[in-house]
Amino acid sequence: MVAPSFQALAKKLLVVGGTGGVGLQVCKQAVARGWDVVSLSRRGQPVITDATDRSAPSGWIQKVNWSKGDSLDPSTYKDAITGADAVVHTVGMLFEDNYKDVLHSQSFEDLTKNVQSAIRGQNPLDTNKVPKSGLTYEKINRDTALTVANEAGKAGVESFVFISAAFSPPMVPNRYLTTKREAESALLTHPSKFRSIIFRPGFMSTPERPITLPLAGLLQVSSTILGNSINGTIPFAQALSTPPLSMETLARAVMNAVENPEIKGIVDVGGIEELAHNPYNAQVGANKKVESGEKTE
Repeated sequence: MVAPSFQALAKKLLVVGGTGGVGLQVCKQAVARGWDVVSLSRRGQPVITDATDRSAPSGWIQKVNWSKGDSLDPSTYKDAITGADAVVHTVGMLFEDNYKDVLHSQSFEDLTKNVQSAIRGQNPLDTNKVPKSGLTYEKINRDTALTVANEAGKAGVESFVFISAAFSPPMVPNRYLTTKREAESALLTHPSKFRSIIFRPGFMSTPERPITLPLAGLLQVSSTILGNSINGTIPFAQALSTPPLSMETLARAVMNAVENPEIKGIVDVGGIEELAHNPYNAQVGANKKVESGEKTE
């Protein structure tokens, strides 16, 4: 069920990385709410599966303008960003090599093999090594966001959403997270007047990537049992104690934030869940009330 919209009239939304897992979910949510949706990706057209269609309004795919372009090259999306009221940036990568194989693993055996292939030979201290693809964390996780943000500022965009991360997953180089934090800092202090909203989800699942579903189930159990009791005590503690989210839940929270002008700043996992189910709650992000003894970043 789609939450009631704060916007009565159709507005334009640009989803950067709209053919990816989170991007697709945001496009579906926005179409259902009556937004004029433009997706920007290197692929252009999405790969549609049965799982994609099951959770979406009938005919939603035809209502999205699937634009092909490079987020690092503003000339390829000048028309796409012109007139946009909001931008949602969902581009990112976990590994600099073999990332797509990891994402589309069909079994634990495939996942293990693909992760091993992705990290084999990686030296996290060697920041000068260029991957075969030429795509680095700096380019994808940070520079794509900042390049689009600069164009958004010029275009008079009102709201800019950035999908970040709560932590760096096990076996993923720390540069994955540091580049996202660099992007966050730049967006929150951007000279343009747009409203910056940063989402920090943990592990995310979707039926379109079947291997994520049992992993999410395991993490749900571990996070429920362990809570915050093991943070800082064992390796991967944050990954084990952070509740997973479905990409649909994140997308719902994103659209509720875009449509609620009071939401801004960093939204953590708890805030994402709350915002997804209660679109009128403004006590998340920069407006979150800090309880006595609670740590903030």
